[in-house]
Order: sequence, then C-alpha cells, then structure tokens
Amino acid sequence: MPDSPRPAGDCDPLAPRRGPESPVRAHRRRSMQAGHARSIFSSMSATNTAPAEAPRADLILKGRITAFGAAPLWAQALELLSRHPKRPLVIDASGLELIDDAGIALIYDLQHQAREPGAAIEIRGLAPNLAALIPTYPPAELTRAADSMQPAGRIERLGRVVSRRAAEAASMLGFLGACALALGQALSRRGVVRWREVLNVATEAGANAVPIVLLIGFLMGVIIAFEIALVAREVGAVIFVVDGVGVAMLRELGALMTAIVFAGRTGAAFAAQIGTQKVNEEINAILTFGLDPIRFLVLPRLLAAVLVVPLLTVLADIVGLVGGALVLIRFDIGFFQFYHHLLGAVAIGDFLVGLMKAAAFGLAIAVIGCQRGLATGAGATSVGLSATSAVVTSIIWIVVLDGLFTVLLDA
Repeated sequence: MPDSPRPAGDCDPLAPRRGPESPVRAHRRRSMQAGHARSIFSSMSATNTAPAEAPRADLILKGRITAFGAAPLWAQALELLSRHPKRPLVIDASGLELIDDAGIALIYDLQHQAREPGAAIEIRGLAPNLAALIPTYPPAELTRAADSMQPAGRIERLGRVVSRRAAEAASMLGFLGACALALGQALSRRGVVRWREVLNVATEAGANAVPIVLLIGFLMGVIIAFEIALVAREVGAVIFVVDGVGVAMLRELGALMTAIVFAGRTGAAFAAQIGTQKVNEEINAILTFGLDPIRFLVLPRLLAAVLVVPLLTVLADIVGLVGGALVLIRFDIGFFQFYHHLLGAVAIGDFLVGLMKAAAFGLAIAVIGCQRGLATGAGATSVGLSATSAVVTSIIWIVVLDGLFTVLLDA
C-alpha cells in the first residue's frame, strides 16, 4: 500500500528525506541535532567548515575532568587522534571548569602526542588558572634518570658538621640569654612566677622520681663499698672504705647518678611536652595571646628542676651511705663504727659541693630539654628526635660540668 503524503507541518526534521532537502529544512535539522548533543566530548567533521570561518573544534572539553571519569574520555580522545593521524586537530577547552591530577595528565598527554609534521594538536580556550596547572617540561624529563650525586668529600662533611654545631651553639646561647632574662625578672618582680605550675612540675619531676632515685643511690653505695672493700682487705685497711664511700657519694656519685636519672626521665619529658605543644601549634597560640613562651612554659620547669634535683641528691646520698654501711657489716665494721668514722672522713663542704653540682645539673637538664622542645619540627617523629636529643645532650653536659667543677674546686 503506498504511503500517504505527510502534511508539511508534521514532518520530522530528523527523519531521512527521499527527495532534495530545502535550505530551510536543512537549517532546522542542524539546529535540532545541535540541541541534542550533550556529551563532554564531541567529534565534529572539519570538512564542513567554511574556509572563511575559524576552524571548528574536533574535540570539546566541558565541565569537570576527574579521576572518576577520565579513563573513558581519554580513550575517546586517543581514538580520535588515531583516526586523523595526518591532519591538525583543534581541541576546545573553553568550557572546562575543573581538572584534577587525572585531568592534568590527560591534557598534558594530548599536548605532547607524537604527531606527523603539520598534524599538530591545538588546545584552545583553556582558562589561565587551569593552564597554570599543566607542566611545561618535555616528556623526556619524566623518563630521564636522576643525576647521580657526587659523594661529599671529607672537608665538605667536616664543614657541614661544624656548621650545624655552630648553629646549634648559637641557638642555645640565645635561648640561655632569654632564660637568664626570665630568671632575673622572676627574682626582681613579684607575680612573674606561676608557683602553682612550679609545684605541679616539681611533683611530677621530683616526687614521682623518688623510688628510682632511692634504688639507684642504694645500689651505687653497695657497689662502691664492695669493690673498694675487696681491695682494702688485702692491705688491712677496710676501715678506710668508709672514707671512699662517703666522699664518692657526697661529692660525686650522688649528684651525678641523680642527674643522669633526672635527664632520662624528666629532661625527655620536658622536650616531649613542649615539642608536642609546638607540633599542635599551641606555642603559636601563646604568642598570639601576647604571652612569652619562655616565661609561660620554660621558667616553671627551670625553677622546678633547680629545686628538685638537690633534694633528690640528698636522698641518694643517704641511701648510698646506708648501702655502704650494710656491705661493710660483712667486713666486721658495724653501723656505729661506720657512722663515727664517717663524721671524721667527710666535711660539710663535701655535702655542699654535691648540692651545688646537683643544682647546676638540674638547671642544665631543664634548659636543654626545653630548648629541644621549642626547636621541634613537624610530626610525631620530630617529637621523638627532640626527646632523644635532650637526653643525650643532657648527659654529655652533665659529665662536662662535673669535670669543670672537679677541676675548679680542686684548684
């Protein structure tokens, strides 16, 4: 049955025509086809472009290109390039709004595709803020091996070490000056020191450290007395072991061992506490409020350390002497004989020298721990490194200060 003719107003502009198409109908059909194209990528034939007009885009980038949808779009783009290997292509990126790493890689790959001469790829209309994200280095840089670094020579390594140590020394001197200024203000002005905070730090650093200090002091007294007594017994001078134990504990070992325990326990704690505050930007908050971190955080710890370490040293001295007396019972020296000989072997000056050393050791440990805490970098690893550095540096300076005291006092 022959088809009945359609009315002119009901004809479908997208349906195929059997006869020649009028210019009006062709224009209407092209307009409706353009209205149905909604995809991000659309291929257009360059053969229909009029010579007088700008070249029509072969590829249109619109909207957002992210890792969630870049793979199929990338495949379509590469397919288009493979279909037209010998002619230039134009990519319209004026409608592109956002790109992530995958979008950056896509545009970079399109810009640097290996093409035949005269078949370049032009990306047109890319927004300046998006164009700034596209790398400008050639693809060969991605596969080029990294330049091998020449090992530093001995002089260069020595110079680096000296430079680092000089910088650390300069930083420590500046910190010591700030601490000395804060201590001077604390002694000359009322209300500068927060004594409640000093008491809290002293309780944590001192009272909680009493058991381990007593244990270390007792063992040191036992060891010193036993070792000296074994030698003194050979020459019949066991009674003089009392002199050695008394002088060693009061002048040297009491303060020295207490300081080492304090450095490992409290010096590391100071560095970790202040370092954690530095990582959490609490130090910046203190500065924002117009407060001085030295006076607010460091000064209470300095005062607590100077007060606590001598008290712990007294306890270590006492239990050390008790330990030595217990050992000498085996060598037929009783408690009363030990006590009376000890009074004649040591003087009050020996005891005061030990307390002076203990105060200096405590101040050095607190200064080093706080300085390492304030110099902490970013991250939890930096906090651990600061604590480790505080302990090692404190022990070194304890030995150095002990040697200086010994030389100066003997002179």
